[in-house]
Amino acid sequence: MIEEKKYTTRNTQIACFLATAGLQLVGHTKTKKGVFFEFAPDNKAQELVSQYFSDQARVNPRELFAWLDNLRDLIFSGA
Repeated sequence: MIEEKKYTTRNTQIACFLATAGLQLVGHTKTKKGVFFEFAPDNKAQELVSQYFSDQARVNPRELFAWLDNLRDLIFSGA
């Protein structure tokens, strides 16, 4: 079985955007440098990040802030 390549970021704003845009949050890892969020598929994540930085991205703001709360819970939880 071939493992799908994941897009990894520790930028919480990018992670919120990717989740709101419909990408699957497939994991997160806590390190001394912060929390790294993993999304799949990688190629779609890269496309969305490009849209984000070129001001072409559009998402529902309520969903975005709901995801911000969810990711903060992951960051500050003991898990």
